[in-house]
Amino acid sequence: MQLHPKSALGATLALQIVAAAIFTTGAVLAPALPVSLGLDEAGIGLYGAITFLGAMFGSPIAAAFIGRHGAIRLTQAGMVISILGLSALYLETYTLALAGALLIGLGYGPNAPGGSHLLARHAPPRRRGLFFSVKQSGVPIVGLMVPALEDAYGWRVAAAAVLLFGGAVLLAVQPWRGRLDVERLAPPKGVRLGLREIIPLDGMRAHPLLPFISFTAFAYGAGQMIMFTYTVIFLTTRAGLSLVEAGQAFAVMQATSFAMRIFAGWLNDRWRRPRPLLAGFGAVTAVGVTLLAGVGPDTAHAAILGIAALCGAAAAGWNGVYLAEVARIVPQDKVAAATGATVFCTYFGLVVGPALFGMAVAGQGYAFAYGGLALASLIGAAAVFARKPVA
Repeated sequence: MQLHPKSALGATLALQIVAAAIFTTGAVLAPALPVSLGLDEAGIGLYGAITFLGAMFGSPIAAAFIGRHGAIRLTQAGMVISILGLSALYLETYTLALAGALLIGLGYGPNAPGGSHLLARHAPPRRRGLFFSVKQSGVPIVGLMVPALEDAYGWRVAAAAVLLFGGAVLLAVQPWRGRLDVERLAPPKGVRLGLREIIPLDGMRAHPLLPFISFTAFAYGAGQMIMFTYTVIFLTTRAGLSLVEAGQAFAVMQATSFAMRIFAGWLNDRWRRPRPLLAGFGAVTAVGVTLLAGVGPDTAHAAILGIAALCGAAAAGWNGVYLAEVARIVPQDKVAAATGATVFCTYFGLVVGPALFGMAVAGQGYAFAYGGLALASLIGAAAVFARKPVA
């Protein structure tokens, strides 16, 4: 098979950026959305949970169809579904907004198994960690663009900009499909989807380290989604920032997560000790959220941006290292299935994390909720050392 590393990285990165933009737009715009949508502090937690409930099942389902339709085509199809889901905000109805969140999640599902399937085949082995980390990185376009557009033109225009951006990228990646989706098969009886494919925990048997990596990713995924779901609404309602100022902090979080993912991938390729690297993310996340919990109206804006930078780097910098390690330890023909299995657990964390955090905020306040997040991050860091990997 002819290798196309640049095309594979460019296509997967572009699709990942759009997917991330679509699923974060609701959280970024939450303070400006109509009251009828119900996306207050508790509602945004439910919105995030439903989004990743869709992704939790969308990922293994997509993994089952990659061999037949190709990773690029499935990810394009997922993007169409996500665009429809975000469009539901325009109906200004609570139940339809939640239904749209489910569609956004289902559409996001193909990104992880599809990207891993392509990069495991096309990325140079010595640079695999960097390739996976770059793919998982994202441009801080939402944090910068969406609040500014909302401030100038309203939330409808801001959401429309994200939708148009998604449509443009959807078309732009089409020329890459011919050279990347070259291993498509057409089973005469189609693809069978049973309970074992939809809840793909059997994939954990591919390597004895996978359950522990998955638990770490479960804890880290919950923390990442909580950070990106609640930071804007926390800073506007508790710290007294405007939506634009909170959007700047959100953009800083995204920018440092972008830089850290690339740096972590580079470091992983050279250090070749992914377990201590993954554990470090959990420890620093615990420090970052503890500092964030102490932010208030009297906190200097520069200090808030510094804390946001630390939280973004720690809470969202681990993804590429984790996915590269999964792809490294399993046979190449099982990468998509193993990724689907571990990502299923990751998305479970993304489902329960925001929901539990929202309940904790409603019941005990932000200090208690952020304390629980810090503890969960430390437990996730410890889990990665639970068992020595098998070479």
